This record gives sequence, structure tokens and C-alpha cells, in this order.
Amino acid sequence: MTKPVNMRLRADLVDAAKVAAETDGITLTAFAAKAIEEKLLRREFDEHARMVHDAEAVDPERLERKSRAVRDGLAAWKADRRPGGPS
Repeated sequence: MTKPVNMRLRADLVDAAKVAAETDGITLTAFAAKAIEEKLLRREFDEHARMVHDAEAVDPERLERKSRAVRDGLAAWKADRRPGGPS
């Protein structure tokens, strides 16, 4: 679903965005949507990194144990699916 948006931007910004969109072979609308999605994803990643940092400050060993458990569980899962692996 889409929603129309009407906004005013500096002419030089629009011109630069048009060139970048043309270089990528996409429309200006697609370029703008991609830029917004990237910014939102970056913000979400930064928030997650901040939460991990805060959790690590409280109990550093807990994250290490969880990481090891996930790594070992994934390795076991992969080994179970390899031809000739455990059944």
C-alpha cells in the first residue's frame, strides 16, 4: 500500500537525488523510498546495538553464554542436515 506525500526540498538536493536515481536505474520515488528505508534500518540497528551494549554492561558473561549456545545449536543443526551426518 502506498500513500501520497507532498514535500518541498532544496533544488540542489532534488537534482543530486535525480542523478543518483538515474545512476541506480530507478525512479526518484524509488530512490527516496530506499533512502528512507536505509535510515530507518540504520536507526533500528543502532538501537539494537545500544541494547546489547547495555545488557553486556550488566552481565558480560550472559551474552557470551547465549552466543555460545546459539553457535553450538546452529552447528548441531547444520551437522544434523549434512549427508552422512547424525540422524
